Amino acid sequence: MTGDDRYQLLPPLGEDAYASLKASITEHGVLVPVEVDETGAVLDGHHRIRAWEELRAEGVRLPDYPRVVRAGLSETEKRQLVRALNLARRHLSQRERRALVADAIRDDPQASDRRIAVALGVSPTTVGAVRAELVAVGDVSRLDTRTDALGRSQPATKPAPAIIVRGARDERRAREALAAIGDEAPSRLLDLKAAERQARKADYERRRASAEPTDHAAGSRWELRAGDFAAALDDVETGSVDLIYTDPPYTDAFAERWRDLSALGARVLRRGGVAVFYIGHHNLPEIVDQLREHLSWLWHLALVQPGRESRFMGTHVHNGHRDLLVFTNGPYTPRRWVRDTIVAKDPADKHLHPWQQGMETPRYLVDVLSSPDGLVLDPCVGSGTFGVAALMSGRRFLGVDVDPTTLAIAEERLRAADDAQGAAS
Repeated sequence: MTGDDRYQLLPPLGEDAYASLKASITEHGVLVPVEVDETGAVLDGHHRIRAWEELRAEGVRLPDYPRVVRAGLSETEKRQLVRALNLARRHLSQRERRALVADAIRDDPQASDRRIAVALGVSPTTVGAVRAELVAVGDVSRLDTRTDALGRSQPATKPAPAIIVRGARDERRAREALAAIGDEAPSRLLDLKAAERQARKADYERRRASAEPTDHAAGSRWELRAGDFAAALDDVETGSVDLIYTDPPYTDAFAERWRDLSALGARVLRRGGVAVFYIGHHNLPEIVDQLREHLSWLWHLALVQPGRESRFMGTHVHNGHRDLLVFTNGPYTPRRWVRDTIVAKDPADKHLHPWQQGMETPRYLVDVLSSPDGLVLDPCVGSGTFGVAALMSGRRFLGVDVDPTTLAIAEERLRAADDAQGAAS
């Protein structure tokens, strides 16, 4: 058995039944997922875990056992779930089945007979008969009203969210995701990746709620400004920027702003300076036309993101890369070779911003496309990933964003990166 048996509500399996279970696991592995709550407490599957652990200790090679992680269940609901699972799966005598029904009634005497019957997979008649026996001996009180399956006598309890996973590592991820989502978790079975996306979104919203908006921040090698880049960068000296590196919004509202970025680049970039733009796929020709109004086309880079495919239904295209357009301010003199196909090895951490990028690619491109101690500019700074990359590469950084709250998150990251660089030197 597992160390924590508080949800082991049924008698242990007999020797023959346990031997059969162990033989089945030897041949096929654990087929029925173990059920755990958000703290990792085992709700159902104690015998499966015991058999799996014994077999592993005996040298039998077995894959990790699958789990279902459930969150938000009350103690009563956890016990009801355990009873329902075992009633559906075990070969119980009539006496054992009635004992489980009696325990369910004692746990939640307000629940209607039909509600308990549906939860346990027995007939309402059986539940009614067991309830009558309990009332007769004074185990439960006779109630004038009860809560039915629709919760019509009081608010119905919503189903708990759950995630099915294949092993211990994913169980930990599922528990962390459910804890991060909290009460906002939808009442249904969730996909692990979808739950983690929702957890990141919830974490981002909490960060925004706790951040103190800022209009300006600066360190020894960096500066952040709040506002629209067209106005906020008016005082930047002509030809003072070595590299523009930015990931602008892919929204309709930004569709006509690419020409403003082009004009900005033509003014602030040094002669031969480079601008790298992350773009969406839908408006590629229009974006290129706007950027070419003031800058010179150099190349197109593909950032491959394994496991992060998107589907474009209108064209029936499976897309697995991000487009990065490279423009220059006048003739370009290459310093180093640049790869035009980059495979992202570090996943983008979306806890700080919904559009946050990974760190490895900007570190690489900042290194090969800018001068040591050159100034890197991001006119749409977001959470500051490109600024951190610039500081880590020994460059100076200037960033702008229209959202003062987002800028506060970027400030925290840049201060930490600046401190880390100072400590390293």
